[in-house]
Amino acid sequence: MCAFLYERGADIVGVASTETWAREDMVPEAYWPDSLWTPTKSVIVIGLQMPLPVVETTPSVQHRDLYNACNHSLDSLAFDVSRWLNRRGFASLPLSRDGYANIHIVKKKPGAAFPHIFAAYYAGLGLIGINNTILTREYGPRVRFVSVFTEAKLSPDYMMKDTLCIRCGACSELCPAHALKISKQELRNESVSVARYDRQACTEWARLLTQRGCYPCGICIKVCPVGRDRTLYGREKALPHYRKELTSLVFDAKDPVHRQWNHIRNHGSSLFDETVTRKDTLQSVFKKIRNGK
Repeated sequence: MCAFLYERGADIVGVASTETWAREDMVPEAYWPDSLWTPTKSVIVIGLQMPLPVVETTPSVQHRDLYNACNHSLDSLAFDVSRWLNRRGFASLPLSRDGYANIHIVKKKPGAAFPHIFAAYYAGLGLIGINNTILTREYGPRVRFVSVFTEAKLSPDYMMKDTLCIRCGACSELCPAHALKISKQELRNESVSVARYDRQACTEWARLLTQRGCYPCGICIKVCPVGRDRTLYGREKALPHYRKELTSLVFDAKDPVHRQWNHIRNHGSSLFDETVTRKDTLQSVFKKIRNGK
C-alpha cells in the first residue's frame, strides 16, 4: 500500500490504528475514525510537501495556487488508494483535506468533521508544535495531509516521542492576525505544549485575504525554522530575514529577496491595492487590511 502511494507521488505516508484515538483521548469521541465510519480499523495518512520558496511568498496568488494544487493532489491520492484497497476486498473511503465549502462557513462553524492533524500525529509522521500544526522532520509544518479510513487491520507506525518544535515563538510573534498567543515565560515552560489559538481571529484574517485573492495566510507555516527542506533551499537561518521583511517597503524594498516576494505579491491579487503607497511596509499593509482600508 505504501509503495503504491509513493509511486504515485506521496512524500510521506503513515498508518494509525483506530485504537490510538481511544488510548490517547485527545479529541472528542465524535471525531474518532470509528465513530465516523464504524468498520474503520486503520487510518492511512498521506502527506505532500509545500515547497518553501513558494510558501515564503505568502500571502500571494502563487501560494494560493500551490495550496489548491496540493489539496487536489492529496484528494486524488486518497481516492486512488481507497479504490486500490476496495479492489482487494478491504472496504475503504477517503476524507478530503479541508472539508468545508468556503471561508464564511468556517467562520460560522469552525473545525472540520475529521482533524487530520491528530491522524498525522498518531501515524508517526510528526509532532504538534507551538503553532498548533504538525511539524515533520522533512518539511517542518510545510506539508499537508489527507486521511483514508479502511477496514483493513494494517500495522501501525510508531508515534514520535522526541521533540521537533524548538519553541522559538516565531509563529506567535509574526502572526499578522495575532491568533497565536504565548508568553515568553510559557515558551520556557515545556508543560505548555501549544500556543492559545484564536480560531475566529485566524478565520477573519483568512476571510480578508480571500477578498483580496491571496488566501490562505500560512505565515506561521512559513516562519517555522523546523524541517530539512530549509537545508535544501539554503534557508536554515531565515528568521531575522522574516522579521526584517515586515518593516521593508513593499514597492522599493532594498533586500533583493524581499523585492522578489513583493513582485509576486503585486501580481494576480489585490493585496497591494490603490490604498498602498510607496511608503508602506508589509506591516502597514497588514494593518490596513485588518482595519478595512
